[in-house]
Amino acid sequence: MKTKLYSKLWIYFVTLIFVSLVLLSILFGGLLVFLMRKEIIKPGPDNHLIIISIFTLFSIITGTGVAGLVGRRILAPIRELSANMNQVAKGDFSLRVNEKQPIQEVQQLFDHFNTMVVELDSMETLRNDFVASVSHEFKTPLATIQGYVQLLQTSDLTPQEIADYQRRILEGAEQLATLTNNILRLTKLESATTPLAKTRFRLDEQIREVLLFLRPQWEPKNIQWELTLPRKEFYGNEELLYQVWLNLIDNSIKYSQQDAVVAITLTSSTEYLEICFQDWGMGIPEKEQKRVFDKFYQGDTSRKSAGNGLGLSLVREIVDAHEGAVSVTSSQTAGTRFFVRLPLG
Repeated sequence: MKTKLYSKLWIYFVTLIFVSLVLLSILFGGLLVFLMRKEIIKPGPDNHLIIISIFTLFSIITGTGVAGLVGRRILAPIRELSANMNQVAKGDFSLRVNEKQPIQEVQQLFDHFNTMVVELDSMETLRNDFVASVSHEFKTPLATIQGYVQLLQTSDLTPQEIADYQRRILEGAEQLATLTNNILRLTKLESATTPLAKTRFRLDEQIREVLLFLRPQWEPKNIQWELTLPRKEFYGNEELLYQVWLNLIDNSIKYSQQDAVVAITLTSSTEYLEICFQDWGMGIPEKEQKRVFDKFYQGDTSRKSAGNGLGLSLVREIVDAHEGAVSVTSSQTAGTRFFVRLPLG
């Protein structure tokens, strides 16, 4: 691989040195003949020192010219790249360099520099969007808590109003806690450098445990569950996968109507397990389905009170960490289906 990458640059230097030596010999021979014809120097043992001095001077002049050519062709673009890298280090990601260079290796270097700057610019944009989104998501529940705390300071409140305000303050605090926990989990997953801690556990039992945990949310809606959960064991991170089912089932509950039906189906093959979560609630528009796993993305503004846009991002990160895949199909008339595929082995 090294030979392939550096061969053209090596050939360039060898050719440059060879041509320089040939040119130096020809020019020096021609100069020597010219000086002899003009009888400036004459053949003889006493003229060796003069010939050597002329050759040395001529070599210095020619070598300086060759060094200048090499500097112009190779070192000048590298100096330009160095200056641009210094600007990038200061946070300027708008720089681009001309990728059309006479030497392929230098051209590749410039091309990689442009690719790097584009990626850094994209990461900086994502970082700014993430900070803005986090700030916005924290601001909403904090404003809610602050508003109801101020209302509680009034003296003419009925017991029912006091209880209602306290309930809303608690909901705001729970929303903040959920947001904080999801951000911490996402950060931990994205920065993880060690393999997940895995154990073997009953996947079907875990999904049933999540249903029982969320019972206070789905019972008031009188949601009916169609469960196809045969006994299946899986080797993975039990705590993280619990968060996957928690977020997906919670979504199904939030967007289902009163007396709705939600189906959970677990199937398997020799290579993978697949869990499908099917609800018949409000669907996701086709143009938004590709972005439902993006951080803080909530296409339908009417749903913003139902979550903070991190649940499905967390689902994707956890499933990816298990080398699996998560996908969604949806229509506004037939509901939504989330598929989680986890490899066995």
